[in-house]
Amino acid sequence: MYQDWLAREKPLQMSEPHDQPTFRLRRPGGEVDPSRIFNAPGIVLAIVMLTVAIFVLMIVLPERTVSIIEFAAAVLPVRIIAGPAAAGGFLVMVSPLIAHMFFHAGIVHLLMNMAFLLAFGTPVARRMGADNTLKSSAAFASASLFLTLYLLSGVVGALTYVALHVNDYALLIGASGGVSGLLGALVRFAFNRTTLFGPEEAKLSPLLSPGVLTWSGVIVGTNIVFGAFGGFLSGDASIAWEAHLGGYFFGLLAFPFFDKSAHAFR
Repeated sequence: MYQDWLAREKPLQMSEPHDQPTFRLRRPGGEVDPSRIFNAPGIVLAIVMLTVAIFVLMIVLPERTVSIIEFAAAVLPVRIIAGPAAAGGFLVMVSPLIAHMFFHAGIVHLLMNMAFLLAFGTPVARRMGADNTLKSSAAFASASLFLTLYLLSGVVGALTYVALHVNDYALLIGASGGVSGLLGALVRFAFNRTTLFGPEEAKLSPLLSPGVLTWSGVIVGTNIVFGAFGGFLSGDASIAWEAHLGGYFFGLLAFPFFDKSAHAFR
């Protein structure tokens, strides 16, 4: 009896893998590849790796050398307001507007910015066609546009900070302005997708649409709270909320131009 039962069951146990049902994640309108959630485009990973590498380098260099490099790379409002003659030349004056984005005050500062860069930058870079940067000229051009959007968001964020702190000697460092610009870009299309990581193309939301206005209000309110209570929340560390908002609104306003330009390469 046992042998008869085993003979009947064995074919079921030994069935080939291709006989097994295939389970895939589905959403209205198509399928989702779960790996897309975790595999960020190369341009996003390149920015993260460069930023982390600079942070590690600052750890191993002598303290005096680190101080000199950070002072040269940081945005110092009075140095920019003083002009090229007083700052040591035009390049010395303006280079920190980009360089400051690759330096961070500590591991928590770095990890938070890199986490948000991956979260916001991944869907924006994919929409712009920046996947597989080195495999086609179109992808390379789109990745270059993405990098330009990121860097200009940081520049505008830094200039916003400078405009509101013209007599300030505090050093501004960190990628927050650029990351906030990517958030602004994401807000322009995130509400028109069933998932941030799906393959469908979403229309841009109008600037005065409810979703954009609501999220912009939340972001402005959050940054005002951080500006008012930043010392209490972060152990007396100064939070450059002005740079956050400057970068955010640049990304929010400028993304349609970058989006249209990226589509022209396809």
